[in-house]
Amino acid sequence: MNTPQVTKETMSRNPHPLLFLSWMSLCLVGCGQQSHSHSHSTPSAETPSLSCTVWTEKHEFFLEHEVPSVGALVGFALHVSNLADGSPRAEGPLSMSLQTGEQIMRVDLKKPTRAGIYLTELRFPSAGEWQWTLDVAGDQPKLPDITVHANQADVLKASQGAEVESGITVLKEQQWPVRMKVEASRLRKLGERIPATARVIACRTHSARIPAPLAGTLSPPRQTSRIALGQRVVAGDTLAILKIPLLSSDLADWESSLASAKQEQGQAKATLETALAGFTQAKKSAVRVEDLHAKQAKSDKEWEESIYQLASAKGAVQAAESTLQAWSQAVQTLTSDQSGAKHLELELRAPISGVVIFAPTSAGEWLNQGELLFEIQDLSQLHVAVRVPEADLPRLGENPQAHLHHPTTREEIELPGKGGELLLVAPLVHPVTHSAEVLYEIPNPGWLRPGMTLAAHLATGQLHEALAVPISALVDDAGLDVVFVQTAGESFERRAVRLGLRDGDYVEILEGLAVGEQVVVDGAYVVHLVSLSGTIPAHTH
Repeated sequence: MNTPQVTKETMSRNPHPLLFLSWMSLCLVGCGQQSHSHSHSTPSAETPSLSCTVWTEKHEFFLEHEVPSVGALVGFALHVSNLADGSPRAEGPLSMSLQTGEQIMRVDLKKPTRAGIYLTELRFPSAGEWQWTLDVAGDQPKLPDITVHANQADVLKASQGAEVESGITVLKEQQWPVRMKVEASRLRKLGERIPATARVIACRTHSARIPAPLAGTLSPPRQTSRIALGQRVVAGDTLAILKIPLLSSDLADWESSLASAKQEQGQAKATLETALAGFTQAKKSAVRVEDLHAKQAKSDKEWEESIYQLASAKGAVQAAESTLQAWSQAVQTLTSDQSGAKHLELELRAPISGVVIFAPTSAGEWLNQGELLFEIQDLSQLHVAVRVPEADLPRLGENPQAHLHHPTTREEIELPGKGGELLLVAPLVHPVTHSAEVLYEIPNPGWLRPGMTLAAHLATGQLHEALAVPISALVDDAGLDVVFVQTAGESFERRAVRLGLRDGDYVEILEGLAVGEQVVVDGAYVVHLVSLSGTIPAHTH
């Protein structure tokens, strides 16, 4: 549980309002001295004002009031923010009571005057220390007592030499629209990590190479353009048409051409039967895995792999059917035309879905049997090899987790993560680099490419207690890591910090911050922009 924090009191002079006037205050973990004034419809003598900021588990209370004297009309501006999302309290009552001895004053406000701000005013009947309490939906912050002076002269005398706050001013009217959030910095358990380097590798199990089944020339698919490098294809798509000559030096007559075509037709039938058997098996396996996955007996990874195997098997069937159809057409042509066909056309189909990473540069070239025509890579799954120095290998557990760092942002990918798998843990140490690899297979988040080299780290499983803040609290200020500390409701300080280890969404702070300070964790860049302007914004209620 977070202990409520109260700011100290300081004072400043502001024009005294006839009805009510709220002020901007710059406060330091407590009540702060006002440093700017407001215009009002009815002018009056200047009156010092106080502000005070209290954080509870649910709310931030930024409270402003004039320094009271007996019989004087004292205005209160009570700002209430929801810490959960940084929004102003838009509805609901607020109760305020003030007591000294047996004298009690109570104010019940049914709703905010406007979102986040409750306005009221009252007169104190006697001088002395008055206990001040608030209640918002059962949340009762601990507030400092209010000192009521005997007269205005005592008020002005007490304000002489009061502390004036300095810092970055960001008004509630600026904080609330962007839902600025603050969080008390505290000690956390962070996992120790080993710095490492990672290589992204294409999965061999998710690639397909299509060689020329026989010698011939290549033409683009009918009614479409030539398949190009980088083009995405779906299993079963026609990649090209291979034109295979049937009459050559060793096929000099019709009989030998027909015999050769029938032989190829028989081989194509056998290939199709094998492909159909594989498809049937893959379909049964996919149905079984899907049923077990629904019962949470199979992982997402196993379910996705079964779907991929089924798609690959379907592509193999389509490719085999195309080959059989081409050779059957050749046999039919040779049987009906004894003068002999000049060539047959064989459609080459994609066995898997993916990206074409190798393709012929031009059409019409003569290709030899076995020559590589196309290569397709499914980039939805990738291998990541994380290289670990041999000195750090004893610190790794049996199932080490790693984090991959985005090259330009603070984003991290957890390895193996959801849908991923740990394949191999450092079986060998390289004799030159004196390091070993931990290999993962992961779903591609979209920005990874085979061949990339990225910074990474491996978790050791050991916990380390440290002062930590969310990564979102950090601002890169010309290469310097900076956080912004809220010293009061509308006052902030810029702090340069030295970072330590990072664990998930949190980072260790080695220098520049103390436990319990209120750190801006969402909207810090807004404070940064305001700090660059160098001006105090106008304040109105």
